[in-house]
Amino acid sequence: MAEYFGVRHLSPACAYYVTEFLERVKPEIVLIEGPSDLNELIAPLCSLETELPAAILAYTEKAPVRTVLWPYAEFSPEYRAMKWAVKNNKEVMFCDLPSSCLLSEDKDEENSEEKENNAPKSVSVYDALEKITGSDHYSFWEYTFEQCESYEDLIEAVSEYGKNLRENSEKDKHNQIREAYMRKLISECEKKASADKVAVITGAFHTYGIKNIPYTDEDKQLLSGLTKEKSKATLMPYSYYRLSSRSGYGAGSKAPAYFEILWKNRLSNTLKNSAPEYLSKIALYQRSNGYAASTAEVIEATRLAETLASMRGGKAPNLADLRDAAVTCMGHGSFGEISLACADTEIGTKIGSLPEGTVCTSVQEDFTRQLKELKLTKYRSASAEDIELDLRENLRVKTEKSAFLDLNRSFFLHRLRVLNIHFGELIPRHQDNATWAEAWRLQWSPEAEIEIVEASLQGDTVCGAAENILNFRLAESQSVSEAAAILSDVFMCGLSDCVKTAVMAVQRQAADCTSAADTGNAVGELSAIIRFGNLRRIDSEPVCPLLEKLFLRFCLSAETAAICDRAAATEIIGALSQINNACLSHDFLDEERFVRLLENLSDSEFANPLISGYACAVLTERGKISPEMLSALINRKLSKGTSASDGALWFEGLAKKNRRSLISRLSIWEKLCSFTQELDDEEFKSVLVCLRRTFSDFTPSEKSDIAENIGEVLGISKETAAEYITAAITEEQQQTLDELDDFDFGDI
Repeated sequence: MAEYFGVRHLSPACAYYVTEFLERVKPEIVLIEGPSDLNELIAPLCSLETELPAAILAYTEKAPVRTVLWPYAEFSPEYRAMKWAVKNNKEVMFCDLPSSCLLSEDKDEENSEEKENNAPKSVSVYDALEKITGSDHYSFWEYTFEQCESYEDLIEAVSEYGKNLRENSEKDKHNQIREAYMRKLISECEKKASADKVAVITGAFHTYGIKNIPYTDEDKQLLSGLTKEKSKATLMPYSYYRLSSRSGYGAGSKAPAYFEILWKNRLSNTLKNSAPEYLSKIALYQRSNGYAASTAEVIEATRLAETLASMRGGKAPNLADLRDAAVTCMGHGSFGEISLACADTEIGTKIGSLPEGTVCTSVQEDFTRQLKELKLTKYRSASAEDIELDLRENLRVKTEKSAFLDLNRSFFLHRLRVLNIHFGELIPRHQDNATWAEAWRLQWSPEAEIEIVEASLQGDTVCGAAENILNFRLAESQSVSEAAAILSDVFMCGLSDCVKTAVMAVQRQAADCTSAADTGNAVGELSAIIRFGNLRRIDSEPVCPLLEKLFLRFCLSAETAAICDRAAATEIIGALSQINNACLSHDFLDEERFVRLLENLSDSEFANPLISGYACAVLTERGKISPEMLSALINRKLSKGTSASDGALWFEGLAKKNRRSLISRLSIWEKLCSFTQELDDEEFKSVLVCLRRTFSDFTPSEKSDIAENIGEVLGISKETAAEYITAAITEEQQQTLDELDDFDFGDI
């Protein structure tokens, strides 16, 4: 009969003793729980150049991409068995269902999702075991198994563990099919080699279901209905965070970095050092980050952890004991004080790596190659790091490649963004004039690797995949602003071959566009392309006539569009801002036409007052309105001839630009004071909402200056006005504010 060794995934104890098991059995064939159609990935996974954690990833060839993962760490029993077999030149194979079958099952599960959601939820087998043992299953496992110091004791304990798992779990057809398949492969291998020369390493749960059980006709019947999904597979670096249960991986380790401590100490026969090492790492993290953590506290915590373990029935402290001791002695009773240190020591930030040539998709290979060429490899880390890019040519270097290194980095990161690969996040900059600068936050995750694999369906390289995605989005675009935004992405990604197609898409959408807001937003996108296109070394000349055409279309339609409600008015104001910036940036646009539009809007009795006020603010900022005209508009808009709500909205629009000039004009505050004093109680409540909204994003300094102006109008000294503004709200004032919650503001 074949020899069996039941394990728990990611268990240092099982990883240690599986080698002893194989040395005792000395099998010719080693069978391991894993995808039986991906045996060719075992050798590269066991390569000396491979640094774990790493994972096997299988994925469907057609969208939507579905994936299935088999992750491994240095302390994975399955990995140690593979390493033993490779080292001893023995045949090693996976014996579980093929990945293509598992991906097909995932598809079936998606189709029956509603049925499953309506089914009663079963009790977790681990919850059942916790009721039996009286402790959480992590503590139970560590006390019972990780602290085993004898091969025989571990074999006996794991066997009993698997038996209890079976007895306390419900029958699962998926597991029945998996075990039938395992029995099939075991039977085939037993025929190839003498029975006692086959070693089988699977999870303890499955070992109890396959050990010494023959392959039967019933198994054949179970396997007859298997379906396969066309798929591919690759190796990928993995991370300790992703291995941890915190990331959602079902068979994960609660604390992989802590388990690595256990693994290394077991290898060196110093398992008793695990507790002080854990606590010392907590202290080291605290000190490195500016917190106090003394040697005395580490010693005290070690003693407390040993006492807790003795009280709870353990031979040595487990993670729960160590955590409790650390909180008490080093966190001074507060977990929050050491929470980051615990995360670093228990979960860690370790990420694996693979040697070149082991990845299996062209996009993965291209991604890795470009990381190296663009000197971004060091940013492939679980810790987020910021990088500043200067897109200008570097004249201090000799080669063109070095001269445009940051520009090519920008192209690469923007292509990843377009492909929805979350490796880099563009950080917004406040220096609007620094058009040559970009800031990115780079952070690697296994999810990004999966996204890279998904991108392989779009092309053979990062560049090709991004180009295909943008062409598809252009074909599917529904508005001129959407098409213009995609054209902007084309320039950001440095895809000059896509420019002509993108320009044609914008022209096509512009022909049918009737929305002034949509047109204005498109103008903003095109203006930015023309201003910064040369910086990205792409000819933006074809965009100029398109910008001119859309600018004219906006000027012709804006007055009609301005007769609208507040929601639409906000969109029109955004478009006006874009048009204004474009007009200031490009001499070929008809500035006089735009100024006439602003004059008509500011003087209009039909346009939304928010838009009228904003148009007046733009004219003031441009110096295109006389003081007399501005005064006349203020007198008209903030008078009894205009409804209180319209007057407040007009002032809100006026206050959106050129604030310092607005604050310095005492006549405006005199008129505003007069306007509010003439309101009755109900009018004042509605106007108050508008005014609070108007001043909500003013700086404290600006608000203080306004208070001084109003104080001067009302005959109050600056000091008294400032004291009143900064005073705490009284109960009576707060009650008045609370009453506003019950006021019906309608469309205000």
